[in-house]
Amino acid sequence: MGKIIAKIVLTGGPCAGKTTTISRIEEHLTKLGYHVLVLNECATEMIKAGIRPFGSNAASVYDFENEILNLQLYKEKRYKDFIKKYDDDVKIVLLYDRGSVDVRAYLGKENYFKMLKENNLDNDELMNEYDLVIHMITVAADMESRYSNSTNKARFEDSDEAIDVDNNIKEAWKDHKNLKVVPVCEYLEDKIELVIKYVDELLQEKDVSE
Repeated sequence: MGKIIAKIVLTGGPCAGKTTTISRIEEHLTKLGYHVLVLNECATEMIKAGIRPFGSNAASVYDFENEILNLQLYKEKRYKDFIKKYDDDVKIVLLYDRGSVDVRAYLGKENYFKMLKENNLDNDELMNEYDLVIHMITVAADMESRYSNSTNKARFEDSDEAIDVDNNIKEAWKDHKNLKVVPVCEYLEDKIELVIKYVDELLQEKDVSE
């Protein structure tokens, strides 16, 4: 059975640089000898498949986010089950493009906890599933001219909506034991380097504790 070293969430508002950063983290950690499993964003997967909370035949936001939550948890379980098939000396980092608690950003507090109750879930248990949460601030917050929703058909928010989502995400994750917030930088490379720094610090802590 492979050994899970860390479970890391990258989150943030639309156009924060998550996709590029995840690719760079995977490349970086692979060079260090880790095997990285990437769980792609469930919302993007569903929207591209035709299940959307907007447009024609739109699903309600509540139903849409409920499906995202359950798909996220299902995929996380399947990944962890599959890890049992690896050899014992394989060091694994699970890298998530958003985590289960992200649904709160689109539901609001009341509906979020209603949904948890309906699914027999606990907010603290969901948060504690992840060792590190890195919130990358959307460029809409400080560099609105660079914000675009035209390059990703699953991205439908305008810049003001992107900022609102970003703030809601920050609120949703604020009580996580190891939350890092990465500000907008002039160059994406600087943002990526800061994210990788936080990842390396976590892995160093894990090595020391072992």
